[in-house]
Amino acid sequence: MVKTIKITTGNQISIVELLDWSLKEKAKAIGAEYLEVVRTKRMYDFFGDMVVMLIDDSGFAENKPVNPVASYFYGVDEHGGIIAGDILLGMERSPYNFPLKHPEAVKRLLMERFPSLWEV
Repeated sequence: MVKTIKITTGNQISIVELLDWSLKEKAKAIGAEYLEVVRTKRMYDFFGDMVVMLIDDSGFAENKPVNPVASYFYGVDEHGGIIAGDILLGMERSPYNFPLKHPEAVKRLLMERFPSLWEV
C-alpha cells in the first residue's frame, strides 16, 4: 500500500491509500481513464521540491467540475486555464513520479495555506 494526497473539486483533502503506485490505481483513485502529470513553477516555489499533480487528462472535455486548488497551482489567475476533476499529488524524480514521502506534513501545509480545504 502507498499513501498520497487527494484533493477533490469540492475542496476535500485526504490522504488516500492505493494498492500500489500503478497508472491503473492512480487513475482509479480520481475517476480517470488517463492521467496527465502537471508540474509548475508555482508548485515548485510553494513546496520547495518537484511536487506534481496527477490529473484526469479528459477532465475538462468530460465537463468535470473545476478544482480550485489545482487550478491555482496551474496558474488560472495568470492565463485562465483550469484543472477539472480530482487530483493526486506525487513527487517527480525524472522520468518517474512517486508517492509523497510525508503526506501528513504536506496535507497540514496545504490546509494552512488554503483555508477552504477541509478534511474528509
